[in-house]
Amino acid sequence: MKNYFFCYDKRLRDFLRYEKNIDYICEGRHLKTGMIFTLFERTKKLNQALEEYKNR
Repeated sequence: MKNYFFCYDKRLRDFLRYEKNIDYICEGRHLKTGMIFTLFERTKKLNQALEEYKNR
């Protein structure tokens, strides 16, 4: 599953979706924890956005 990024953080999800205009594949709920996640495809654009978010 290294070609996908499971995002469980709402602020990060919103940053990726609305500020960086990165489309997601789907949203779901983790079977054991019940936490909601947003699934993104791992791309160069996503990796750059994650680095930018981390360095804020």
